[in-house]
Amino acid sequence: MAVWLITFIAVAFVIAAAGAKRRAAKRYDLPPENPALSLAILKENLLENSNENNLQKLKEFAASQNIPLPKEKYPLGKAPSIEQDESLFLSQASWLDSLVPLEFGEEPNTETSLINGILRLYSDEAIFKALEELSKKFPSERQQKLEHDYRKLCELRDSSKADYNSLEKLRMEKEKWEQYARANC
Repeated sequence: MAVWLITFIAVAFVIAAAGAKRRAAKRYDLPPENPALSLAILKENLLENSNENNLQKLKEFAASQNIPLPKEKYPLGKAPSIEQDESLFLSQASWLDSLVPLEFGEEPNTETSLINGILRLYSDEAIFKALEELSKKFPSERQQKLEHDYRKLCELRDSSKADYNSLEKLRMEKEKWEQYARANC
């Protein structure tokens, strides 16, 4: 009788935990079958709309997936001026990149999973570090082109004006880089 009761309680806990994950995913319109994509969506939402609500959603999801959060506090809010916007973005990107894309932990660790993880990063430092790891595990001309083209993208970004046409050109170049990365996985 006691074994049956313990088994019943254990099964009830497992079902309750699975239900909590499904409810959390539905509440935020996240794909429950793809935690890597869910994490990416929550990170992007927080970066695009930096507020306590989006931060809380990310924290709840991380807790449900046993993903450790950085000890540092996330820099919420919007910068008061364009000059301060860059430093705020860099702090936010660094914080988000410390939540390592789940694609990097996939087994087996393939070229495709590494590239997909790279596409989920925000800071140049994290992207270059991941590209270096990719070149060690899967050296190829394609990998060299990815890194070279990302350097060119950074140069274009750093030399661009902050006007609509320049930003649009930069967005299009970034999309081309991402498409090349995805097409060759």
